[in-house]
Amino acid sequence: MELPVRMLAVMVANTSVSRTLERALRVMGGPARLAEHLGVPEAQLVDWLAGRGKPPNAVYLRALDLVASGPFVPALRGRSRRK
Repeated sequence: MELPVRMLAVMVANTSVSRTLERALRVMGGPARLAEHLGVPEAQLVDWLAGRGKPPNAVYLRALDLVASGPFVPALRGRSRRK
């Protein structure tokens, strides 16, 4: 069931939860690795990415921690906030 990261990114629903999961997916390099890191079945992760349901708060927070400590942080530090 391994789909390329880019293909999954296109399938991602546009919610704050799904965007966080999508960024975590990019950090981990694929759904199998992210599902393993989050401790969830890959099929469930793919459903959440597509906007079908939401992960439990504990899973969402693990994904958020992954994004917060991932490669996106340095890129955002130099940007000014919109007003």
